[in-house]
Amino acid sequence: MNASEELLASTIALELKLPHLIARLLVSRGCNSIPDAYALLHCESSCVHDPFLMCGMDAAMEWVMEACKPGVSLCIFGDYDMDGMTATALLKRGFAEVGINAMWRLPCRFASGYGLSLTIVDEMLEQGVTHLVTVDTGITSNAEIAYAKEKGMRVMVVDHHQPSGDGLPPSDVLLDPYQELCSYPNKHLCGVGVSYKLICALFGRLGIQNPERYLDLVAMGTLADLMPMTPENRYMTRMGLSRMHNSDWPGVRELCHRQLDNAEHVGGQDVLFRIAPLMNAPGRMEKPDAALELLLCDDKVMAPAMVERLYKFNDDRKKKEAEISKMSMDWVKARYGDTLPQVLVVDGFCWHWGVIGIVAAKLAQTFNRPTAVLSVQEDGVAHASARAVLGFNWHKALFECRDLFLRWGGHANAAGFSVRQNDIETLRTRLQTVATDQNYEAISEPEVRPDLDIALAELDSTVMECLHDLEPFGGKFPYPVFHAEKVRVSKLREVRGGHLQLELTQDGRHSFAAIAFGMPNLKAKINEREKCIGVSFEPTWNIYNGRRNIQLLIKSVD
Repeated sequence: MNASEELLASTIALELKLPHLIARLLVSRGCNSIPDAYALLHCESSCVHDPFLMCGMDAAMEWVMEACKPGVSLCIFGDYDMDGMTATALLKRGFAEVGINAMWRLPCRFASGYGLSLTIVDEMLEQGVTHLVTVDTGITSNAEIAYAKEKGMRVMVVDHHQPSGDGLPPSDVLLDPYQELCSYPNKHLCGVGVSYKLICALFGRLGIQNPERYLDLVAMGTLADLMPMTPENRYMTRMGLSRMHNSDWPGVRELCHRQLDNAEHVGGQDVLFRIAPLMNAPGRMEKPDAALELLLCDDKVMAPAMVERLYKFNDDRKKKEAEISKMSMDWVKARYGDTLPQVLVVDGFCWHWGVIGIVAAKLAQTFNRPTAVLSVQEDGVAHASARAVLGFNWHKALFECRDLFLRWGGHANAAGFSVRQNDIETLRTRLQTVATDQNYEAISEPEVRPDLDIALAELDSTVMECLHDLEPFGGKFPYPVFHAEKVRVSKLREVRGGHLQLELTQDGRHSFAAIAFGMPNLKAKINEREKCIGVSFEPTWNIYNGRRNIQLLIKSVD
């Protein structure tokens, strides 16, 4: 930082009574004044927009009021990820407050795959469903929604994905900030965010108080779907995180109690790396219903057993993930050696469909390449999950190749598709061309750009509490990365899974535990430098047996 930035940081630290490290961080993140810094530390509700600014909201009110009439049978159809499940739970609970006892259904990736299908519509018709809400899905289900309409269903789509480019679905009501005529200011709501705006509009119209009680669900879905932290998303997510330990929903309270070991605060990292994987585990191994049932649980006596069931699913998921990860890594090395293409498309026969998204993320991180992992089924159709790296947009890439797919959808950073086995090689070739068209250039290692150079002695509980006050992190406001020089590695050992556990000291005084996940190659690098290194890291809390200590999450070593 230059002299004027240091002076500004000192002024902010003095006026707002902050540690100098936090003030420097705020300046490095673009705060040019004390009001800027205050705004980041204290989210204001003024950034929350009127839900009736969203195109289709008035029509949605009429649709819901129609669904309140006798003889109506309403079903909420969500996605099987965290965003879809929290959105389904929010609508189910919100509709109940206006007298609608809605059914719900989630797709099973092993049976019907992603999204709405004609078979699912037929099954709903057999159950007597008259009104259908699709949430976190539906914007690309043109044929399926047209079929439901032909059969007499009334359909509302509540989604946040981008339209496919082949027109909008013929639903009675469409809520999606990405539709062309929508002037809603925040285009980066997730599915549960759009659902929350629907409930806010409904409660406001009917005079029902406290829609904010649902913000814990909004926070979970927004973070798990990696949405950009726009001012409105930041406010809703921060308020939601603050409610999670004392949630109105027994299932959410028990989830925090068990998974977070009664931590005083719930942070964005907790949701991303501890809660979301557990909640997604049932849908990865079998059906996602067990996770949604926990969100809908109103019995505090039953909640512990429901969480325990998720742990069993998650243990199975970890075993299968390790197995497929090894096979996919071996596949890449056998096919490409050290000469990797711009985009990795890795396929295997009957790989467990539920974990290929996690494996794709792991490969993308390991090789720093946009990666799609495909599971080829016995019928000759491959189902894929894709994950991006900086500079590559999967949604645009798949759009350019859409003629090859049986189904496709997703975001810039994460997507999915189905393709015939015979078209996989064609897809590989075309994706290399797409990467060139996007001006994407692969690099061997992702560059870690620390926010600040610091001394380890600056890290203490006050700094950690201030970092909590800056939550949530995400998108263009990522979790802080600091860099420290002349750090001595006093302890180093490799543990199962290719992780490294370390103890780091600086100036022979301050000692911190550290961990490097999935970075076994760092061991040789550290030894080459005679255990005196520069290190970039994220400071985190490690909670074990009720005790809380600062732990450094290593991002790179130099």
